[in-house]
Amino acid sequence: MPLQPLRDEYGAVIPHDHLEILPGHGIIRRISEQWLVSDEKVSSRRISTVAFKPSSSPNGGLSVDLQNEIEKAGFDAKRYVTTPRWIASVRLEAQQPRDEGFIVGPDPIDASPGIDANPYHGEVWGNFTRSKQRRLLSMCKWFVPIEGVLID
Repeated sequence: MPLQPLRDEYGAVIPHDHLEILPGHGIIRRISEQWLVSDEKVSSRRISTVAFKPSSSPNGGLSVDLQNEIEKAGFDAKRYVTTPRWIASVRLEAQQPRDEGFIVGPDPIDASPGIDANPYHGEVWGNFTRSKQRRLLSMCKWFVPIEGVLID
């Protein structure tokens, strides 16, 4: 059974640091083509810090997938996070955003019209300043890479 988040009286997920997400567990951020920019300094494309901008939802978290939970359910995490929209992904360990003052917890997505269920979805919550977005991006390693594209 996937991790269950803390919820308020209306059923909304409460931002929290979930202790079952251990420091070395993988936090996967899916990458879209729209988040790739040309970098003339290195004559290559790279991932924009926009990829680490939190959502505009009330809790303003960064959407991630919880690698350990995906794999415990018997799925190949690289296949699970790759779709036509999400062509690549990067990975952090859960302790890395925590060291920057963020908290990490599950935030499962229920299926609805046009949206697939994702019981292994999580969020990284906190104060996403531009410098923290850059630091998080610089800590990432490719999980599902795009050839010729740099992370930082």
